[in-house]
Amino acid sequence: MNKTRVQHSDIARLREFGLKVLGRHGALSAEEEQGARAGLGEMQLARSGSELLAEGTPLNRAQILLDGWGVRQRTLADGRRQIFSFMLPGDIFGICARPDGEASFATVALTPATVAPLPFMDEVIRKSPPGAVGQVAQEALALEESLLISQVVRLGRQSAYERLISLLLEFQDRLAAVGLVEDGGFTLPFTQEVLSDALGLSTVHTNRTLQQLRREHLIETQNTRVKLMDMRLLAEISDYRQPASLAALV
Repeated sequence: MNKTRVQHSDIARLREFGLKVLGRHGALSAEEEQGARAGLGEMQLARSGSELLAEGTPLNRAQILLDGWGVRQRTLADGRRQIFSFMLPGDIFGICARPDGEASFATVALTPATVAPLPFMDEVIRKSPPGAVGQVAQEALALEESLLISQVVRLGRQSAYERLISLLLEFQDRLAAVGLVEDGGFTLPFTQEVLSDALGLSTVHTNRTLQQLRREHLIETQNTRVKLMDMRLLAEISDYRQPASLAALV
């Protein structure tokens, strides 16, 4: 991963964000908080497009995404890409319930991204009985699993219209859980091509579907800002199911 140091003016803000996100899973012990602060002190900036975690990398080093967006993806030999899930600020990655687990896909920074190691989580996982992990790690893995299930349903059974609505609702819930929804809306810092790679659609089809949602006054967009106008109706249309690990946080 091609990294640079984070600007000093951002360090305190991102450290507090990281501690707040970790604390939402339950109070950290004094030892865990000390370890979290130490890891957050090592935060670094990854450039857009750089690999945060390469395919085949051992999953034995917990990290937290403090700022920016990423994707879990696999790229075919001819350049076609399938995005499995998006990584948002506050997401934890680089871990597995199995001690010998390896990444089966690449994790890539979609925008400039700030990441930090969480060595205290590595220690918890190493010391836990086989198959057991700490609470923070357990919830991070549960979220990753639920996102993958939602993506399988989207790609396997839903129309383009339903897929897009479902994904936008997912973004809303995940960003709301970490305090990043403002005035009922959020920012999508990427192109429609990225959305298309996640939804298994052409860029033209994605664009037409966005236009339809705007015409029906189900969403409003301005530059990169998106606002969902009727969450209940959108959830009914797409049969959206909120990830269980987020239910108590949104």
